[in-house]
Amino acid sequence: MNPTPGSAEHCLALAIQHVNAGLPGRAKVLCEHALAAYRPDAAVLQLLAVLCLKEGELERARLSIAHSLELRPDHAPSRRVAGDIARAQDFALALALHDRGDLEGAEAALRRVLALGPPRAEVEVNLGVVLQDAGRIDEAMRAYGRGWRLNEDSFGRIAHALSAANVGRLWLDLDTLRETLRGLPP
Repeated sequence: MNPTPGSAEHCLALAIQHVNAGLPGRAKVLCEHALAAYRPDAAVLQLLAVLCLKEGELERARLSIAHSLELRPDHAPSRRVAGDIARAQDFALALALHDRGDLEGAEAALRRVLALGPPRAEVEVNLGVVLQDAGRIDEAMRAYGRGWRLNEDSFGRIAHALSAANVGRLWLDLDTLRETLRGLPP
C-alpha cells in the first residue's frame, strides 16, 4: 500500500529516499515538516533521532527517540537507537569531564558506555587514559589490553598515551608492549 500524499507516512517515505540518496539534511527537513503538520508518528521520530545522532545533536536525538518510544515502547529498533544515543551522550560527557579534570566522572561515564555494550576499543583506550591520569596504571594497562585486543590499530594511541603522561610507563621495545597487552587479564 502506498502512503497517502500529504501524510506523515508520505513524508517518511520521501525522507527515506533522501537518506538513501545521501541527502540527510533534506530528510531531516521532511521529518520536521511531518511532525509539525501531522500527528506525532513513531517512525518519523525514530528517523529524526537517527539523523540528529549522526549530526551530533545528542539532546534532540534523545528527545525524539524518547517520544518515539512513548508511542511504541516495545519497538526493538527504536530501543537500539536509544542505546546508541545513550552511548554517544555518555561518550561525549566522558571526554568533556576528562578535559575538565573530573577523572571520576569521566571514568563513570566511560563505564556506562561499556555497560551498554558492545565493547568498543576506543572506549577502552579512553578509559585507560583516564585511569592512567588518575595514577591507576595497572587498571589502565588492563583497559589498554582490552582495547588493543578489540582493535590492534589502537596500538599507536596506547603507546603514545603511555609515553606522554608523567604517570605512564616508558616502553623502549614496542614488541614487548604488544606482548604485555596481549597477556593482560580482561
